[in-house]
Amino acid sequence: MKPATQIYRNGNIMTMDSAASKAEAVAVRDDVILAVGREADVMALADAGTRVVDLHGRTMLPGFVDGHSHFSTAGLMEATQINLSSFPVGTIRSLSEIKEIIRRKAATTPKGEWILGYGYDDTGLEEKRHPTAADLDEVAPEHHVVLRHVSGHLSTCNSLALKTSGYTRDMPDPVGGIIRRDEHGNPNGVLEEPPARKLLFEHIPPTTKDDWVRAVKTASEMYVAKGVTSAQDGFTEQTIWDALFLGHEKGVLKNRVQILPGVNRMDIDVAGTTRSGTQLTPDKKLSLGAAKLLADGSLQCYTGFLSNPYHKILESLPYGDDWRGYPINDELVFYDMVRDLHRKGWQLAIHGNGDDAIQMIINAYEKAQKDFPRHDARHIIIHCQTVREDQLDRMRRLGIVPSFFVVHTYYWGDRHNDIFLGQDRAERIDPLRSALKRGIPFSLHNDTFVTPIDPLLSVWSAATRKTSSGRVLGENQTIPVLDALRGVTSWAAYQAHEDHIKGSIEPGKLADFVVLGADPLAVDKDAIRHIDVVATVVGGEVVYGELD
Repeated sequence: MKPATQIYRNGNIMTMDSAASKAEAVAVRDDVILAVGREADVMALADAGTRVVDLHGRTMLPGFVDGHSHFSTAGLMEATQINLSSFPVGTIRSLSEIKEIIRRKAATTPKGEWILGYGYDDTGLEEKRHPTAADLDEVAPEHHVVLRHVSGHLSTCNSLALKTSGYTRDMPDPVGGIIRRDEHGNPNGVLEEPPARKLLFEHIPPTTKDDWVRAVKTASEMYVAKGVTSAQDGFTEQTIWDALFLGHEKGVLKNRVQILPGVNRMDIDVAGTTRSGTQLTPDKKLSLGAAKLLADGSLQCYTGFLSNPYHKILESLPYGDDWRGYPINDELVFYDMVRDLHRKGWQLAIHGNGDDAIQMIINAYEKAQKDFPRHDARHIIIHCQTVREDQLDRMRRLGIVPSFFVVHTYYWGDRHNDIFLGQDRAERIDPLRSALKRGIPFSLHNDTFVTPIDPLLSVWSAATRKTSSGRVLGENQTIPVLDALRGVTSWAAYQAHEDHIKGSIEPGKLADFVVLGADPLAVDKDAIRHIDVVATVVGGEVVYGELD
C-alpha cells in the first residue's frame, strides 16, 4: 500500500458508518481515505513525507452533506442584493424598516435601475402583510424594485417594475399562480409562484459573469464555514449551470456541489447523462443530481397545497376560510412530466409542502414505477412538511426518500401552531420519528437561501424541536442526535446516489471532513446549535479554519 499523504490522530473520530463506529486515526492518500482504525495500524502507513495532524481531542465527522438548498442563488443574493430578512431569520420586524432601507438604497442608485431585495416575511412583520407596489412607490417611484419573500415562492414589486414587465389589469391569473390585485382590480405588486412571476423575472437584467463568480465564491465560503463539504444547487437554470462551471474554472469553488436541473428552466440533457451521482468534473467538485420539479408552494405563503384548510387566514389576504392552497400544475400534466422523466432514467426530486401536494407526488411516483419499473430510483420528496402517517407507509413501500426542512420548527414553528396549521398539524410537521420508526432514510436541509446554511442547527432542531420562542413543537417527533447526524451525512449522501464516495469516513471514500469544537453526542442537546466548526476539509485540503 502506498504511504499516506496525511494522517489524522488523537481525536474523537466519528465515522458515521452503518455501525456508528469510532476510530483512533484516519489515513488519507491525496484526496481519498486510505485507512481507518487503530492509531498504531494507521501510523504504519506514514513515511517521511506524511503530514500528521493532531486533532487535540476534537471531534471529526465526515463533511456535512446538504440535503437541499440553492447554493448559487444564495451566494448571489448575499453578494449583490439587499438582505431584508425578518425575525427570526434576520432582525427586521416592520414594513417601515423595509421602506427605509429601500429609500436609502434608492438615494444612491441611478434612476431607472433595478433594486433587488430578499428575505422579507409578511407574518414576521408587525403589520402582518406584504409590502405592495403602493408601499414601494412611496420610497422608490423612479426605480424598479423587486423584493423576494423569504420562502422564495412569492415576490412583490413596485409600479414601475409592473409596468416595465407588462402586467395589466386585464391579465388573467396563470395556471399555478396568482397575481394579487387592489380594490380596483389592478395588480398590487404581489405575485405568487413562478407562473405569476415569469414576466417580472424575464425583465430583471441578467446577472453578469463577474457577479456569478462572486456568487459562487460567496456561497462556497458560507457553506464551508458551516462544515458543508457537499452542497446542492436545486432547481438549477442554464445560467447557474454555466456559473458553477465558471466558478470551478476560476478556482473559487472550495466545496463540492450537486446540480439538480430545474425542469422547464434549462436543457436538462446538457450533461449527456441522466444518472444521478455522475461526476461532471475530474476532481468530483461538480456532480449531477435529480431533475427537480415543483408540486406546490410554501405553507408560510399560503400556497402549499393542503387537504384541509389553513388554520387562520390573515385579514390582509384575499382568501376565504376554506383556503387550502393550490398545485403548481394540473395533476394529469404533472404525472405526464414525472412519467416521462422517470422513463428516461432520471432520479426526481419534487418539492412538496402540503399533504395534498405530497399525495400528488406519491401517486405520480407510484404510477411511473408501475408503467416503467426501475430498481433503486431513490425518488425524493423535498421538504415533505405535512406528510401523513399513511403517506409515510406508501413512501417506505415505494422507496421514496424524504428530505425534511426540519428547521421550520425553529423559524416558523410558532406561526405554524398559531396561524398556518393549528396545534395538531403543527406538532407533526417534519415527522422524523415517524419516518425513523419505518426505517425510512432521510436527509435534513436548510433550503438556503430561505434559511442560512447550518447543518448543526438542523441536527439541534431534529433533536429538540424548539421554536424561536422556546416552546417544544411535537416532542414525540424528536429523534436521537446520532440519527439526526445521519441526516446530514450518510443518509444525505444516500439520497444523492453518492453514498459510495461520501457520507462516512471509510476507506475508498473522499477525504471530506468537518472538525468540531465539541462532540454533538456528548454535549447537552441545547448546546448542539452552538458547536463551533473548527475546520472543514475537502479532498484532504483544509478549506476553512486551521489544523495543526
